[in-house]
Amino acid sequence: MSSNGLTVTVVGWAATTPREVVGDGVPFTSFRLATTPRWFDSRQGLWVEGRTEWFTVKAFRDVAFNVAASIHKGDPVVVHGKVRTEEWAGEDGPRTTLVLDASALGHDLTRGTAKFARTVRVAPAGEVAGASDLTEEPEAFGGPGAADEVDPWETQLKTIAAGEVAQAS
Repeated sequence: MSSNGLTVTVVGWAATTPREVVGDGVPFTSFRLATTPRWFDSRQGLWVEGRTEWFTVKAFRDVAFNVAASIHKGDPVVVHGKVRTEEWAGEDGPRTTLVLDASALGHDLTRGTAKFARTVRVAPAGEVAGASDLTEEPEAFGGPGAADEVDPWETQLKTIAAGEVAQAS
């Protein structure tokens, strides 16, 4: 991740069910994130909520697959990434939204517990799984050198517990 741009960490709630998309040949998962600041006002003796801010979170490539399998509507999340604006033409005129391109994200463990499970790419039936199926390099899904005819959502994910060895099925 380059140092250019505004990099932030946002703590909030997944407000929508993550949806899987293939845009420009690069798979991504997108969901809406709501974050509302809350503080104790000692003068009033009560908790006060600020204005809710909304982001569209986009996670690309391998992170996209893991988000789609892990995050659900209503989950508390922590998202780290770069903020940008996205514009489009809506029915009532031009619209903009804040987009958070996630470089890292997960559940907010101040709100509950989680159990981590590694994911490993498994080749589709009839193909041989090789080292390229396990790569985490940028060109693995949709980058330079990637096969255009491969549908990234057809690739199966296999979850393994710590200490297990992944086997192609």
